[in-house]
Amino acid sequence: MNNKIPTGTLTLTLLAVVAYIMLTEITLIFGPVVMPFAVYLLLKIRQQSKTNYRVLFFSFLIPAMLFLSPLATGSFIILYIVTSILGTALDKKMSQEITLFYSTFAIGISTMATVVVMQMLGFLRPLSDLYSTFRSWYKEQLETVSGLTPDVMDTDMILQSLDLYFRNLPAFLIIGSFFLALYIILMVRILPHDGIKMWHYRSFDKWIMPRMLLYLYLIIFIVMLFSGNWEDSTLSLFSNISLVLEWALFVHGLAFAYYFLLTKKLNKVLAVIILIPLALFRPITVLIGLFEMIFRIRLIMELRRK
Repeated sequence: MNNKIPTGTLTLTLLAVVAYIMLTEITLIFGPVVMPFAVYLLLKIRQQSKTNYRVLFFSFLIPAMLFLSPLATGSFIILYIVTSILGTALDKKMSQEITLFYSTFAIGISTMATVVVMQMLGFLRPLSDLYSTFRSWYKEQLETVSGLTPDVMDTDMILQSLDLYFRNLPAFLIIGSFFLALYIILMVRILPHDGIKMWHYRSFDKWIMPRMLLYLYLIIFIVMLFSGNWEDSTLSLFSNISLVLEWALFVHGLAFAYYFLLTKKLNKVLAVIILIPLALFRPITVLIGLFEMIFRIRLIMELRRK
């Protein structure tokens, strides 16, 4: 392994990391946009020298903790966690789906941990307080609008929906982490790699979620039916787990629909176009994934083809 890192690679890496941190501090939207490029350059350094990779981490972490904001420090740590997971997945020759799974939960859990630490240190107000302030302001706006159009707007229903979204915030964070991890992995794949072998790729129509997710989903669904007297924290936990499982079933259903269309000898471009409305109407696709897992339709189709 070559321990000497080219000056150009090191410079570009530092610039990409600084750009990622600065953009994350400006807005949480622009930071993830440039995150794959920082991950890609850090992966190149890790492939050439793991020692220099660790030295770069600590040499950047200490000044960040001393001179930058907690958000910048947390963003930098998340960047290195994701890079380390992707690098380990490459070393162990994991598949792209397994890498995506680990990266998703690494981003989601590390982000939650960053928020909790910032709250503990007093750099961030509790999310419940922030939400309460926003909800009071939003309620005033709704009451003002509903006073002009009393027969059109149901204020209570809108606020209940808003409360539900806030209660399921951890689940939405995991779902957002999935799309961010997918974006990072796809971008890293298409960038030049100097002969480095990427994760084993499987076509989307071959994606199959573990059947255990079906059992978990059904158990939680049954438990939720008898949860009338439970505490809000317990209900929130089960609700978040259920929402994450629903998205797993959604991906499974979308993959099965693509598989079904390809087995009918449909053109791939046309098949992708048909998948667009299925992606938009998530409840229908969740039902497709649920029924496929229950009745094992894919397995039946493959046995008939033999």
